[in-house]
Amino acid sequence: MSPSTKRRKTRRKKRDWRKLVRFFRNLLLIALSILAVYYFSQSPFFALKEIEAKGNTKVTQEEIVRKSGLSPGINYFELDTHLVKKRLLSMPLVETVTVKKRLPDRVVIDIKEREALALFCAQESFVVIDGEGYCLEKCTTSKSYNLPIITGLEPDSLEPGERVSKSSHLEPVLAVLSKDVQQLVSEINIAKADNLVAYTRQGVPVLLGTPEKLLEKLDVAASYLDLLGPVEGIEYVDIRTIQAPAVKCQMDDNDGVNLFSLQEN
Repeated sequence: MSPSTKRRKTRRKKRDWRKLVRFFRNLLLIALSILAVYYFSQSPFFALKEIEAKGNTKVTQEEIVRKSGLSPGINYFELDTHLVKKRLLSMPLVETVTVKKRLPDRVVIDIKEREALALFCAQESFVVIDGEGYCLEKCTTSKSYNLPIITGLEPDSLEPGERVSKSSHLEPVLAVLSKDVQQLVSEINIAKADNLVAYTRQGVPVLLGTPEKLLEKLDVAASYLDLLGPVEGIEYVDIRTIQAPAVKCQMDDNDGVNLFSLQEN
């Protein structure tokens, strides 16, 4: 082997050795960097210090924190927002939840609470329900709430956080219970899907028939009841046919009744 060939081999071995040294040096630096990041992420700098709840009026801050399972000192990176959301959604009064982490030590929980819309009459007691028919709480008397009472249905569940009924009769009634309707109606009986009956705050029955155009029927009833305000002895108002609403009144001499079309008066 010539001297020049030996020199080339020697230089090649030195280059290979330097590459190997650089490789292990870079590998060591990467490993040290990963360890440094890991230990920094586990440091008290990222320990949870603040839990902020927003949007809650009925559910207290303490209840939200307790149900969320969060507590000061939990590592920021180990916090499972999906698990926290699932826990909070199990609360009867909570409709939606958003959980957001804020670096380095803060969590914001945005709550949308269910709103009481009506009372559901069941087993000689009442449960408060929202616009989707979810039970919010039980109550022994309707006097605690100035809300319309839904009657005529057997409950599927009376447990807070669950729907009281799977019946398709309930949904269209809840959909029309605006503030104005709540002021007009004290009760809606939905025992028969094709023969809904509402009762005004003054106790006047309003025959509504099927749920079709229910809101329009209630608007018509409200308008005509305003017109009939001075009339005494109203037995019922019939809005089963919007085009031909009618009212039945007891005659002054109590010897009979008068049934007349509201369109004619």
